[in-house]
Amino acid sequence: MEYFQPEIDRFKGLTIDSEKIIPLDEKEFEERLLESLAQWKASGYRGVWVKVWSKYASLVPICIKVGFDFHHTQPGYVMLCQWLLDKEPNSLPEYANHYIGVAGFVVNDKNQLLVIQEKFKSSEHWKLPGGHADKGENIYETAIRETYEETGVKCEFDSLLAFRHQHNYRYACSDLYFICVLHPLSEEIRSCPREISKCQWMDLDEYINNPHVSDANKFFAESYKKQQANKMCIRPSRIWNYSKTVKNNIYTIQPLDKSM
Repeated sequence: MEYFQPEIDRFKGLTIDSEKIIPLDEKEFEERLLESLAQWKASGYRGVWVKVWSKYASLVPICIKVGFDFHHTQPGYVMLCQWLLDKEPNSLPEYANHYIGVAGFVVNDKNQLLVIQEKFKSSEHWKLPGGHADKGENIYETAIRETYEETGVKCEFDSLLAFRHQHNYRYACSDLYFICVLHPLSEEIRSCPREISKCQWMDLDEYINNPHVSDANKFFAESYKKQQANKMCIRPSRIWNYSKTVKNNIYTIQPLDKSM
C-alpha cells in the first residue's frame, strides 16, 4: 500500500490517485498493482478506484489488463474501478446518469408568455427558454440565467411549476426537466443570435392552441393557469442538512400569495 497511498472510505473501499503514486516505471507499476490487489482482496477490501490524470494516461491500459474497468471521465482524468469480493455482488455506485434541464416560464402583466424558436432545430416549434444546469447551480438560478442568456429578459424567481422525467436522453442518460415560473423585470427582448432564431411575447391561450407547440409545453401552460386559479404553488424553503453544516432547498406546496 505504501507505493499507492490509497485513501480508505467508510465502505471499505480504496481510492488511488495517480498524482500520489511513488514514481514507478510501467512494468513496476503493473507488478506492484497486482501484488497490492491480492493483498487488498485478502484483507477484505471491497473495491478499488484508480484516478488517472491525463499526464499518466499510459497507466490506463495496465489497469484494464489487471481487471479494472472504466467508471467515468471528466476533463483531465479518467476514473477506473474494480470490485474485489467474489461472494458479494458488485455494489460500486454507478456514475451520475441524469441531466438537469431547466426552463423559464415567464409571464408578463398582459398574460403573455416569453417563447423562443431555436436556431438549430429539426422542425418549426415554439418553446420555453432554458438549458442545462451548471455544476453547483440551483434550479431557479439556471432558469434565470438561461432565460437572460437566450432572450435578454431579466427575471426573478416565483415558483416551481412542474418537472418532467425522461429516459434514453443524451448519451443514454435520463433527464430531469424543471419548469420555473419567473417574473420579468424587463420586457425588452434582445435574443442571442447564435442560438435563437425567433423570440417574442405570445398570449398564453394562443400558445396553448398553437400547432407548433409540443403537447408537453401545452400541458405546462395549462398547469400554470390551474396554479393561478388554485392560488397554490411549489416554492423552496431553506432547511438544514442532517449535520447542520449547510441549508438545502426543499420544495413544498405553499400559498401563491407571498404575503400569506
